[in-house]
Amino acid sequence: MDFHGTDWQEWYRFFLGRSQRPLPALNTDTDYTEVPKSLAKSLAIFQLGESGGGTVIEQARCSRLPGIDADYASSMALFVREENRHANILAMCVRLLGGELIHENWTARLFVSSRRLMGLRLKVLVLLAAEVVGICYYHLLASRLPPCEIRDWLSELVDDEQSHLYFHCAFLRRQSSSALRRWIFVAAWRSTMLAAAVVVMIDHRRALRDMGIPFRAVWCRWMSCSRKAERLVIQASQTRLPAQQTSH
Repeated sequence: MDFHGTDWQEWYRFFLGRSQRPLPALNTDTDYTEVPKSLAKSLAIFQLGESGGGTVIEQARCSRLPGIDADYASSMALFVREENRHANILAMCVRLLGGELIHENWTARLFVSSRRLMGLRLKVLVLLAAEVVGICYYHLLASRLPPCEIRDWLSELVDDEQSHLYFHCAFLRRQSSSALRRWIFVAAWRSTMLAAAVVVMIDHRRALRDMGIPFRAVWCRWMSCSRKAERLVIQASQTRLPAQQTSH
């Protein structure tokens, strides 16, 4: 699989190959009493955020943007299904930690409400920001947990989110074919990532503190992943997209 490519049929086959994965087996013998209770609440917020996604599928199906076709829409539908699988895994984590699932949260309401007002380009940009958040946060949490199933599940989510990052970057790369569009992407991307950083620091501050994760570690990993995503869109747009356009 060429994660840098924009062959939507290849992306469809990639997601389809992972779509039948069962949920991980649940081992209730593990003792999680030493894990801070704030982690359960934090993961419950992420669980809520991983749910849904129907509107973006419909927008992808109806989109007339350049380089978007039925294979992209089908890939997006499988991506959303994979995100829903993540929601189920996070729900298992929350229950193992003795927490409760939530049905609303101010950040989730803000996230969903803003996405409903957006076109497909901005919606995918926000989804990309969510992937960066997940990659960084799940990795840092897993690094602080002892060997256990929750650590393994979070590491699996990180791997999945990495491929999601490439998928969304491939879309945004196709939509950033001119210098002006690249400038607009960078401005929107950096603003979105700054807002997301503030939200995470506020909403998950207790879990970060209790898990012994300093804000500096979160920020450094955040910036590294954010810059990676920006490079994947901008640099590849400048070097690859013209050749792809002339091949049509």
